[in-house]
Amino acid sequence: MSRRVTIRDVARLAHTSVSTVSAAFSTHSSIAPETRQRVLEAANQLGWRADRRASQLRRSDYVVVGVVYEVQQAFQAQLVDALYAAAGKAPGVELFLAGATAHHSELECLRLLLTERCTGLILTGAGLASPHIIEAARTMPVMSLCRSVDLPGVDEVYSDPDQGEDHAIEHLVSMGHRDIWFASAPGRSMGEEREAAFSAAMERRDLTSYMRILRVGDTVGAGVATADAIVEASNPPTAVVAYNDMVGAAIVRRLRQRGIRVPEDVSVVGYDDTDLASDPTIELTTIYQPGEAMAAKALELLNQRMTSGMAGEGEEQRISFPARLVIRSSTGPVRQ
Repeated sequence: MSRRVTIRDVARLAHTSVSTVSAAFSTHSSIAPETRQRVLEAANQLGWRADRRASQLRRSDYVVVGVVYEVQQAFQAQLVDALYAAAGKAPGVELFLAGATAHHSELECLRLLLTERCTGLILTGAGLASPHIIEAARTMPVMSLCRSVDLPGVDEVYSDPDQGEDHAIEHLVSMGHRDIWFASAPGRSMGEEREAAFSAAMERRDLTSYMRILRVGDTVGAGVATADAIVEASNPPTAVVAYNDMVGAAIVRRLRQRGIRVPEDVSVVGYDDTDLASDPTIELTTIYQPGEAMAAKALELLNQRMTSGMAGEGEEQRISFPARLVIRSSTGPVRQ
Protein backbone atom coordinates (compact mmCIF):
# COMPACT_ATOMS: atom_id res chain seq x y z
CA MET A 1 0.00 0.00 0.00
CA SER A 2 1.40 3.42 -0.97
CA ARG A 3 1.98 6.03 1.72
CA ARG A 4 -0.55 8.88 1.97
CA VAL A 5 0.81 12.17 0.63
CA THR A 6 1.02 14.88 3.30
CA ILE A 7 1.50 18.63 3.34
CA ARG A 8 5.12 18.03 4.31
CA ASP A 9 5.71 16.17 1.02
CA VAL A 10 4.33 19.16 -0.90
CA ALA A 11 6.55 21.57 1.04
CA ARG A 12 9.61 19.39 0.34
CA LEU A 13 8.91 19.24 -3.41
CA ALA A 14 8.17 22.97 -3.61
CA HIS A 15 11.31 23.80 -1.59
CA THR A 16 9.32 25.80 0.96
CA SER A 17 7.87 25.50 4.45
CA VAL A 18 4.66 23.79 5.59
CA SER A 19 3.23 27.16 6.66
CA THR A 20 3.85 28.55 3.19
CA VAL A 21 2.01 25.61 1.62
CA SER A 22 -0.91 26.24 3.95
CA ALA A 23 -0.89 29.94 3.10
CA ALA A 24 -0.86 29.16 -0.63
CA PHE A 25 -4.29 27.56 -0.30
CA SER A 26 -5.72 30.47 1.68
CA THR A 27 -7.60 33.21 -0.18
CA HIS A 28 -6.42 35.77 2.38
CA SER A 29 -2.67 35.14 2.26
CA SER A 30 -0.17 37.58 0.77
CA ILE A 31 2.57 35.22 -0.44
CA ALA A 32 4.25 35.94 -3.76
CA PRO A 33 2.39 34.74 -6.88
CA GLU A 34 5.38 32.73 -8.09
CA THR A 35 5.61 30.95 -4.72
CA ARG A 36 1.92 30.16 -4.78
CA GLN A 37 2.24 28.78 -8.31
CA ARG A 38 5.20 26.59 -7.30
CA VAL A 39 3.22 25.17 -4.37
CA LEU A 40 0.14 24.49 -6.51
CA GLU A 41 2.21 22.69 -9.14
CA ALA A 42 3.85 20.52 -6.46
CA ALA A 43 0.45 19.70 -4.93
CA ASN A 44 -0.98 18.75 -8.33
CA GLN A 45 2.06 16.61 -9.13
CA LEU A 46 1.65 14.68 -5.88
CA GLY A 47 -2.15 14.58 -5.99
CA TRP A 48 -2.52 16.39 -2.66
CA ARG A 49 -5.55 18.50 -1.71
CA ALA A 50 -5.83 20.85 1.24
CA ASP A 51 -8.14 19.66 4.03
CA ARG A 52 -10.17 22.82 4.55
CA ARG A 53 -12.02 21.42 7.52
CA ALA A 54 -8.87 20.31 9.32
CA SER A 55 -7.40 23.80 9.02
CA GLN A 56 -10.64 25.36 10.23
CA LEU A 57 -10.76 23.05 13.24
CA ARG A 58 -7.44 24.51 14.35
CA ARG A 59 -9.13 27.91 14.66
CA SER A 60 -10.37 28.69 18.16
CA ASP A 61 -13.54 30.35 16.80
CA TYR A 62 -14.58 27.44 14.55
CA VAL A 63 -17.10 24.83 15.68
CA VAL A 64 -18.71 21.80 14.03
CA VAL A 65 -22.26 20.99 15.06
CA GLY A 66 -23.40 17.43 14.44
CA VAL A 67 -27.12 17.04 13.70
CA VAL A 68 -29.04 13.76 14.03
CA TYR A 69 -32.41 13.74 12.27
CA GLU A 70 -34.86 11.27 10.75
CA VAL A 71 -34.84 11.48 6.97
CA GLN A 72 -38.49 10.43 6.51
CA GLN A 73 -39.91 12.96 8.98
CA ALA A 74 -40.89 16.11 7.08
CA PHE A 75 -40.80 18.44 10.06
CA GLN A 76 -37.31 17.31 11.04
CA ALA A 77 -36.17 18.00 7.48
CA GLN A 78 -37.59 21.52 7.80
CA LEU A 79 -35.68 21.91 11.06
CA VAL A 80 -32.45 20.98 9.27
CA ASP A 81 -33.11 23.69 6.67
CA ALA A 82 -33.82 26.16 9.48
CA LEU A 83 -30.56 25.16 11.18
CA TYR A 84 -28.67 25.83 7.95
CA ALA A 85 -30.26 29.27 7.76
CA ALA A 86 -29.26 29.99 11.36
CA ALA A 87 -25.72 28.63 10.84
CA GLY A 88 -25.35 30.91 7.83
CA LYS A 89 -25.69 33.88 10.18
CA ALA A 90 -23.20 32.49 12.70
CA PRO A 91 -19.60 32.83 11.44
CA GLY A 92 -17.41 29.86 12.20
CA VAL A 93 -20.29 27.37 12.61
CA GLU A 94 -20.54 24.38 10.29
CA LEU A 95 -23.21 21.66 10.34
CA PHE A 96 -22.41 17.98 9.91
CA LEU A 97 -25.57 15.95 9.20
CA ALA A 98 -26.30 12.31 10.02
CA GLY A 99 -29.65 11.09 8.71
CA ALA A 100 -31.40 8.13 10.30
CA THR A 101 -33.29 5.74 8.02
CA ALA A 102 -34.78 2.26 8.27
CA HIS A 103 -31.31 0.84 7.63
CA HIS A 104 -29.23 3.37 9.55
CA SER A 105 -30.33 4.00 13.14
CA GLU A 106 -30.01 7.17 15.17
CA LEU A 107 -27.51 5.39 17.39
CA GLU A 108 -25.33 4.69 14.34
CA CYS A 109 -25.69 8.37 13.40
CA LEU A 110 -24.60 9.41 16.88
CA ARG A 111 -21.58 7.12 16.82
CA LEU A 112 -20.58 8.55 13.45
CA LEU A 113 -20.75 12.12 14.73
CA LEU A 114 -18.72 11.27 17.82
CA THR A 115 -15.87 10.24 15.52
CA GLU A 116 -16.08 13.36 13.33
CA ARG A 117 -14.54 15.82 15.78
CA CYS A 118 -17.85 17.59 16.37
CA THR A 119 -17.83 20.22 19.11
CA GLY A 120 -21.57 20.02 19.82
CA LEU A 121 -24.66 17.96 18.96
CA ILE A 122 -28.27 18.74 18.06
CA LEU A 123 -30.68 15.80 18.32
CA THR A 124 -34.10 16.03 16.65
CA GLY A 125 -35.22 12.40 16.49
CA ALA A 126 -36.74 10.10 19.08
CA GLY A 127 -34.80 6.86 18.61
CA LEU A 128 -31.90 7.52 20.98
CA ALA A 129 -32.19 5.99 24.45
CA SER A 130 -31.43 8.21 27.44
CA PRO A 131 -28.13 6.45 28.39
CA HIS A 132 -26.68 7.16 24.94
CA ILE A 133 -27.69 10.83 25.12
CA ILE A 134 -26.24 11.18 28.63
CA GLU A 135 -22.98 9.56 27.51
CA ALA A 136 -22.70 11.99 24.60
CA ALA A 137 -23.42 14.93 26.91
CA ARG A 138 -20.43 13.93 29.05
CA THR A 139 -18.09 14.62 26.14
CA MET A 140 -19.65 17.70 24.48
CA PRO A 141 -22.63 20.09 24.71
CA VAL A 142 -25.88 18.47 23.53
CA MET A 143 -29.13 20.15 22.48
CA SER A 144 -32.44 18.29 22.16
CA LEU A 145 -34.54 20.09 19.55
CA CYS A 146 -38.33 19.47 19.54
CA ARG A 147 -38.06 16.62 22.02
CA SER A 148 -38.29 16.89 25.79
CA VAL A 149 -35.78 14.51 27.38
CA ASP A 150 -35.23 16.01 30.86
CA LEU A 151 -31.67 14.67 31.13
CA PRO A 152 -28.68 16.04 33.05
CA GLY A 153 -26.44 18.28 31.00
CA VAL A 154 -28.82 18.43 28.00
CA ASP A 155 -30.48 21.68 26.92
CA GLU A 156 -33.90 21.61 25.24
CA VAL A 157 -35.88 23.75 22.80
CA TYR A 158 -39.39 22.65 21.91
CA SER A 159 -42.94 23.82 21.24
CA ASP A 160 -45.58 23.77 24.01
CA PRO A 161 -47.75 20.65 23.43
CA ASP A 162 -50.32 21.67 26.06
CA GLN A 163 -51.00 24.92 24.28
CA GLY A 164 -51.10 23.27 20.87
CA GLU A 165 -53.54 20.50 21.78
CA ASP A 166 -55.74 22.90 23.75
CA HIS A 167 -56.06 25.13 20.69
CA ALA A 168 -57.08 22.11 18.60
CA ILE A 169 -59.72 20.89 21.06
CA GLU A 170 -61.12 24.39 21.60
CA HIS A 171 -61.48 24.79 17.83
CA LEU A 172 -63.30 21.47 17.46
CA VAL A 173 -65.55 21.95 20.50
CA SER A 174 -66.54 25.41 19.26
CA MET A 175 -67.98 23.70 16.17
CA GLY A 176 -69.98 21.22 18.21
CA HIS A 177 -67.59 18.24 18.31
CA ARG A 178 -67.59 15.99 21.36
CA ASP A 179 -66.60 12.53 20.07
CA ILE A 180 -62.93 13.22 19.38
CA TRP A 181 -60.19 10.62 18.87
CA PHE A 182 -56.44 11.04 19.10
CA ALA A 183 -53.95 9.22 16.84
CA SER A 184 -50.96 8.93 19.18
CA ALA A 185 -47.33 7.98 18.60
CA PRO A 186 -45.82 6.78 21.88
CA GLY A 187 -42.04 6.64 21.82
CA ARG A 188 -41.73 9.35 19.20
CA SER A 189 -40.61 12.97 19.71
CA MET A 190 -43.11 14.59 22.11
CA GLY A 191 -45.44 11.62 21.56
CA GLU A 192 -46.33 11.02 25.21
CA GLU A 193 -46.48 14.77 25.86
CA ARG A 194 -48.97 15.41 23.05
CA GLU A 195 -51.13 12.47 24.13
CA ALA A 196 -51.16 13.75 27.71
CA ALA A 197 -51.96 17.27 26.50
CA PHE A 198 -54.88 15.99 24.42
CA SER A 199 -56.28 14.06 27.40
CA ALA A 200 -55.91 17.11 29.66
CA ALA A 201 -57.65 19.37 27.14
CA MET A 202 -60.58 16.95 26.89
CA GLU A 203 -60.74 16.58 30.67
CA ARG A 204 -60.91 20.35 31.17
CA ARG A 205 -64.08 20.32 29.06
CA ASP A 206 -65.59 17.25 30.78
CA LEU A 207 -65.25 15.21 27.58
CA THR A 208 -63.12 12.29 28.77
CA SER A 209 -66.00 9.84 28.28
CA TYR A 210 -66.13 10.81 24.60
CA MET A 211 -62.46 10.52 23.73
CA ARG A 212 -60.51 7.53 22.46
CA ILE A 213 -56.76 7.20 21.99
CA LEU A 214 -55.31 5.05 19.20
CA ARG A 215 -51.60 4.38 19.69
CA VAL A 216 -50.70 3.90 16.04
CA GLY A 217 -47.40 5.69 15.33
CA ASP A 218 -46.10 8.55 13.22
CA THR A 219 -46.20 7.21 9.65
CA VAL A 220 -48.56 7.13 6.68
CA GLY A 221 -49.49 3.60 7.71
CA ALA A 222 -50.55 4.92 11.10
CA GLY A 223 -52.90 7.36 9.41
CA VAL A 224 -54.39 4.61 7.24
CA ALA A 225 -54.93 2.41 10.29
CA THR A 226 -56.65 5.28 12.11
CA ALA A 227 -58.98 6.00 9.19
CA ASP A 228 -59.87 2.32 8.87
CA ALA A 229 -60.67 2.18 12.59
CA ILE A 230 -62.97 5.17 12.21
CA VAL A 231 -64.81 3.62 9.27
CA GLU A 232 -65.27 0.31 11.05
CA ALA A 233 -66.28 1.75 14.45
CA SER A 234 -69.85 1.22 15.65
CA ASN A 235 -69.75 4.68 17.21
CA PRO A 236 -67.28 6.66 15.08
CA PRO A 237 -65.93 10.04 16.12
CA THR A 238 -66.83 13.30 14.44
CA ALA A 239 -63.23 14.52 14.70
CA VAL A 240 -59.71 13.15 15.09
CA VAL A 241 -56.47 14.86 16.12
CA ALA A 242 -53.27 13.34 14.73
CA TYR A 243 -49.77 13.16 16.19
CA ASN A 244 -48.31 14.88 13.12
CA ASP A 245 -49.19 16.09 9.61
CA MET A 246 -48.04 12.88 7.95
CA VAL A 247 -50.58 10.90 9.97
CA GLY A 248 -53.25 13.57 9.57
CA ALA A 249 -52.87 13.79 5.79
CA ALA A 250 -53.03 10.00 5.48
CA ILE A 251 -56.25 9.98 7.54
CA VAL A 252 -57.80 12.53 5.18
CA ARG A 253 -56.83 10.60 2.05
CA ARG A 254 -57.88 7.21 3.41
CA LEU A 255 -61.25 8.45 4.71
CA ARG A 256 -62.07 9.95 1.34
CA GLN A 257 -60.94 6.77 -0.38
CA ARG A 258 -63.43 4.85 1.75
CA GLY A 259 -66.31 7.23 1.05
CA ILE A 260 -66.12 9.34 4.23
CA ARG A 261 -66.29 13.07 3.63
CA VAL A 262 -63.77 15.42 5.24
CA PRO A 263 -64.79 17.61 7.01
CA GLU A 264 -68.53 16.99 6.54
CA ASP A 265 -68.44 13.57 8.24
CA VAL A 266 -65.12 13.71 10.12
CA SER A 267 -62.88 16.68 10.88
CA VAL A 268 -59.10 16.10 10.98
CA VAL A 269 -56.34 18.09 12.73
CA GLY A 270 -52.60 17.53 12.25
CA TYR A 271 -49.48 18.79 14.02
CA ASP A 272 -46.37 20.68 12.80
CA ASP A 273 -47.73 22.72 9.84
CA THR A 274 -45.35 21.17 7.32
CA ASP A 275 -45.66 21.79 3.58
CA LEU A 276 -47.87 18.70 3.42
CA ALA A 277 -50.55 20.45 5.48
CA SER A 278 -50.94 23.24 2.93
CA ASP A 279 -51.25 20.82 0.00
CA PRO A 280 -54.41 22.07 -1.77
CA THR A 281 -55.67 18.50 -2.15
CA ILE A 282 -55.57 18.06 1.66
CA GLU A 283 -55.80 21.53 3.26
CA LEU A 284 -55.07 20.18 6.73
CA THR A 285 -55.94 22.18 9.82
CA THR A 286 -52.85 21.80 12.01
CA ILE A 287 -50.89 23.00 15.01
CA TYR A 288 -48.02 25.25 13.94
CA GLN A 289 -44.58 24.90 15.50
CA PRO A 290 -42.20 27.84 14.90
CA GLY A 291 -39.43 25.72 13.40
CA GLU A 292 -37.20 28.58 12.24
CA ALA A 293 -37.31 30.35 15.60
CA MET A 294 -36.73 27.13 17.53
CA ALA A 295 -33.80 26.10 15.33
CA ALA A 296 -32.19 29.52 15.66
CA LYS A 297 -32.57 29.46 19.44
CA ALA A 298 -31.24 25.91 19.68
CA LEU A 299 -28.12 26.82 17.69
CA GLU A 300 -27.65 30.00 19.73
CA LEU A 301 -27.78 28.16 23.05
CA LEU A 302 -25.55 25.36 21.81
CA ASN A 303 -23.01 27.86 20.49
CA GLN A 304 -22.96 29.49 23.92
CA ARG A 305 -22.27 26.11 25.50
CA MET A 306 -19.51 25.30 23.03
CA THR A 307 -17.71 28.59 23.62
CA SER A 308 -18.25 28.87 27.38
CA GLY A 309 -18.36 25.26 28.55
CA MET A 310 -20.72 22.30 28.76
CA ALA A 311 -23.94 22.36 30.71
CA GLY A 312 -23.67 20.91 34.18
CA GLU A 313 -26.42 19.06 36.01
CA GLY A 314 -28.93 21.61 37.26
CA GLU A 315 -27.79 24.22 34.71
CA GLU A 316 -29.83 22.91 31.77
CA GLN A 317 -31.90 25.38 29.78
CA ARG A 318 -35.38 24.28 28.69
CA ILE A 319 -37.02 26.74 26.32
CA SER A 320 -40.66 26.29 25.29
CA PHE A 321 -42.04 28.15 22.28
CA PRO A 322 -45.76 28.89 21.84
CA ALA A 323 -47.86 26.86 19.39
CA ARG A 324 -50.84 28.11 17.42
CA LEU A 325 -53.60 26.62 15.31
CA VAL A 326 -53.67 27.08 11.53
CA ILE A 327 -57.25 26.51 10.32
CA ARG A 328 -57.82 25.04 6.89
CA SER A 329 -60.64 23.11 5.22
CA SER A 330 -60.10 19.70 6.92
CA THR A 331 -62.20 20.85 9.88
CA GLY A 332 -65.80 22.02 9.97
CA PRO A 333 -69.02 21.96 12.03
CA VAL A 334 -70.10 18.65 13.51
CA ARG A 335 -72.30 16.51 11.26
CA GLN A 336 -76.02 16.52 12.02
